Parts: sequence; C-alpha cells; structure tokens
Amino acid sequence: MVAVLALLLAAAGVGIGHAVLPDHWVPLAVASRTQHYSLRRTARLSALAGVAHVLFSLILGAVVIVVGLRLRATIERHEALVVGGLLAVTGLVFLVAEFLGLGHRHSHAGEHAGEPGEATRHPGPGHGHGHGHGHGHDGEGDGPGQAGGVDQATRSRSRRWLAVVLPFGAAASPDLTILPVFLAASAVGAMVAVGTVLVFAAATLATIVGLTLLAAGSAARLRSAVIDRYAGPITAAVLLVVGLLIVFEVI
Repeated sequence: MVAVLALLLAAAGVGIGHAVLPDHWVPLAVASRTQHYSLRRTARLSALAGVAHVLFSLILGAVVIVVGLRLRATIERHEALVVGGLLAVTGLVFLVAEFLGLGHRHSHAGEHAGEPGEATRHPGPGHGHGHGHGHGHDGEGDGPGQAGGVDQATRSRSRRWLAVVLPFGAAASPDLTILPVFLAASAVGAMVAVGTVLVFAAATLATIVGLTLLAAGSAARLRSAVIDRYAGPITAAVLLVVGLLIVFEVI
C-alpha cells in the first residue's frame, strides 16, 4: 500500500513539476490579457492545452516503450527546438503583422470581456456597434493602417491561428518523465499503472488551467492604456522571448 501511494504521489509530482514550466501557461495568460479573452475562453484554451499535452505525452511514451529508449533521447534532444521554434516564429509573424498595420488595435481600456472579434449588439435597426468612439475589431470598420475587408480577414485569420498555436505550444512539449513511474507501477499491477496515468493527467491539467487562470485573472486587474494600446506587440514579444528561451534551453 505504501508503494502504491508513493507511485501515485510520484505521478502527481511529475505532472505538476513539468506543467509549472512557463511555456505551458505564460503565453496563454498573456494572450488572455492583451487580447481581452473572457475567463471562460481562457479556461477552454488552457484545458485544451492540458488535455493535448497529456495525450501527446502518453502517445509518445507508448511509442518509446515499444520502439526503445533510444527514441526518448532523440525526442528530448529536438523537443526544445520544435516547441521553442514554433512559439518564436509565431511571435515573429505577429510582430511583423503589427508593424504592417494588420494587428488588432484598441484605443481604450475596459472593452469587452467576451470572445475576440465579437461586435457589441444593441437592439434596434441600424445598430451594429453602439459606442460613440472608434476602435478596430475583427469584422468591423477600418482603423488606422487598415484597408477594409482584406486586412480584417487577415486579422481574423491571425487571431484564429493564435488560438490554435498557443495550446499546441504546450502540447508539443511532452513529459516523458512519467515513463519511469509508469513502468515501476506496471511491475506492481495493471490497476496501479492506470492509476498513475490518471493522477498524472489530472495533476497536469489542473496545474496548467489553474496557473493560466490565476495569471490571467491577476493580469486582467491591471488597467493600463499602454497594455491596451500595444496589446498585439506585447503578445508577439512574449511569444518570441519565451520561444527563444526554450530554444536555447534556458527554461
């Protein structure tokens, strides 16, 4: 019984210890603040990242068990380049888009807490947006440096790409340290092995979602005209910096 408890605690420790790394939740939390995601959307994206991360880790772990431990060394050797490169390239693309005037711009704080790209609807004919001041939203009027439908479509595609890349960035960093725990648990029994996997999954998911929501909720309280004005470049810069730190194995 003591051995089983130790294995379950080890599985939880492995899941939490890997999930607290900043590449799993910092980009999501920053995007939530700068892009004005609702907490529900933030929770959904971080949960998607957590689930994908667990599945990717388990699938690769199974492949390593079948093929051999040599594959594990190969994966771990190239993991930083793949994950960091993905985030860095995404940040660079968004940064270039901002300089070209294709980014999503806000001119005031306290906008909308809903999904990005939503226009505020008001009852009555001819009301697509009830504010008496101008700012650019996906699918709405032109802002500075924007040429109408083409730029709006580009912004919309960029924001959808961001919502895909951020969760995948976490998922693409598999945690193969669960393998020794799983193999040790397998020697005890099949139920114990399954239990370690479930505990690992729950600990990983709870950590990623919890840290993302905590950071995003705290950041949402920061009312800054600078953050709102330069939301796009800030998001891009964070992705670029975190990606480069991963590539050079600083984090």
